[in-house]
Amino acid sequence: MPHNLGDASGASRFKNLVRSACILCCAALPLTAAGHHSGAANFIVDSIITVKGMVTEYRFQNPHVQILLDVVNDRGEVERWMVELAAKNQFIRAGWVGDEFEPGQTITVMGWEGRRPRSTFLQKAIMEDGTEVLPPRLIDGRAPGPGAREPEPESH
Repeated sequence: MPHNLGDASGASRFKNLVRSACILCCAALPLTAAGHHSGAANFIVDSIITVKGMVTEYRFQNPHVQILLDVVNDRGEVERWMVELAAKNQFIRAGWVGDEFEPGQTITVMGWEGRRPRSTFLQKAIMEDGTEVLPPRLIDGRAPGPGAREPEPESH
């Protein structure tokens, strides 16, 4: 026999079910937000590394801009590195258009060491001609990135 929500006990149970579902959803929201936006969870912000390689792909996209590099390691083997940057909309506000890096370019990047193998968060890129490319910062549009400290090279 179906429940009649018109009676007092059915309506009360329904309200309790809705209230419980709302509480569970609200409790879970901070967990999803914190997991994605924690720089310290993905990068060692006190460790700046330097990587030189050839750009294989420049992804001017959301949620994060990415540069893929082919890097020759100490054994002469090519490794694929992922250089992560901030959100595309931050770059657009700073005047970037998506053509700053091109496949085939050799660049040197300095960035926070990634907790995942072969990854870094860009603080500065140096082009083949010596031009420095600094990622935008929310306040003034140009700075050494979220770490706000000048990179000190440590070669990898």
